[in-house]
Amino acid sequence: MFESVVQGIFSAAFLAAMLRVATPILLPSLGALLSDRAGVINIGLEGMMLGSAFTGVIVSAYSLQWLGPETGAALGPWLGLLAGVAVAVLMALLLGFFHLRLKADLILSGIALNILGSAATVAIMYELTGDRGNTSNLRSLVVPFIQLPSFINDIPIVGPFIYGVFNNQSVMTWVAFLSVGVVWYVLYRTPFGMHLRAAGENPAAAESVGIRVVRTRYMALVLSGVFAGLGGIHMSMGYLNLFQRDMTAGRGFIALAVPLLGGNHPIGTGLASLVFGFFDALAIRIGSLQIPSQVPQMIPYIATVMALVIYALQARQTLRVRALRAAEGENFNAPRWRAIQRLSVLHVFLAMIAVIGLIVSANLLAAPNAFGGPDSANPLAAGIGVISIILIAASAPFIARVERTASHALLSAAVSTLSLAVYLGLFLALFFEVGVALAIGAILGAAVWLVLGGRRLIQRDQRLAPATS
Repeated sequence: MFESVVQGIFSAAFLAAMLRVATPILLPSLGALLSDRAGVINIGLEGMMLGSAFTGVIVSAYSLQWLGPETGAALGPWLGLLAGVAVAVLMALLLGFFHLRLKADLILSGIALNILGSAATVAIMYELTGDRGNTSNLRSLVVPFIQLPSFINDIPIVGPFIYGVFNNQSVMTWVAFLSVGVVWYVLYRTPFGMHLRAAGENPAAAESVGIRVVRTRYMALVLSGVFAGLGGIHMSMGYLNLFQRDMTAGRGFIALAVPLLGGNHPIGTGLASLVFGFFDALAIRIGSLQIPSQVPQMIPYIATVMALVIYALQARQTLRVRALRAAEGENFNAPRWRAIQRLSVLHVFLAMIAVIGLIVSANLLAAPNAFGGPDSANPLAAGIGVISIILIAASAPFIARVERTASHALLSAAVSTLSLAVYLGLFLALFFEVGVALAIGAILGAAVWLVLGGRRLIQRDQRLAPATS
């Protein structure tokens, strides 16, 4: 069973599931990005998603009674979507009113909205359905699913894979990933985006040149509410076809961390959402193993904590690089320091992957029967644990002091190549013999290190060697 799960992870069906479960993370993450760049981070995303999800289900269900079976079935999903997004926008305006008008604390106001979203949905659901758990006795409608043309499946080699990944995806999934480009264009190619970024980076300077900071922040919160509302609608009318109590399960809070991992950039936010989608889909996939249900359920939250750790380490690396740049003065070499910073981030990611290895090792020890019994699981857990500790210890010096990447370039190359050889080798072992897989992984690992900036460090060392001698 374990082998079938591993093979299933590298399939079109798994990638399709990853896109589907990444959607309710990506949509509120884009909203968090916009509000954060405007200087009013939206802590109330969770409550807005719950309010939108519940309203969409109720309005779509009752539209069958209001408009009749045929008209209600055609217009009900869209009425539910509009109503749900409207509720999320109203909650975003309420947050703006408390913070921007009444000067209430932004964090406390957002927490209050989250409590309101959780409690109000349950109270109204009980009044309408007599159930405090879900709305299963209401016939809720779903948003449409997009079917790709059948000729795509007939394209040689890539056609079946593309068709398997993108066919029959909810319209909300398409909206989510297309919104990444829209948000990028708005932020970096429109006057409104410039005003929004200025309001967040330096509100006093923005006010001095005529930008209405308060109005801009209201508009950012409204957009944040729109994206949170779309994410909630996908949960109840795309991912499922009913509302469950607290069904967002912390996705609104995860969405606050995603832009940080993505470098506060729309494209980075999209990629980071896919990472969280991968872990969420992985949790669903390994749920078929005979392991405690809490193990797969904790995976998305472990990923959130790791994302915050990575962000903190990246911020620390950036500050250290800035200090070293200032120390160089006129001798400052911008391309070289960019290469050093990229390689230091690589070491951070490699160490975090090794942390995942430790978690896997702990799960093997906790539930050995799901992995072939103690005789096979325990040695495997010990091997993974030891290798993970070695890889963490190897990357730790380059994380602690970023300048070691420059002064010990060859050692950095060896650590990166070894780590990537292990990680990529495990994947390639599904298709090749173990020795061949590790060799290919090592070659690819060395290539990654050189492309990210190692080539520049080696060339510099070679130029300095004759002068030093």
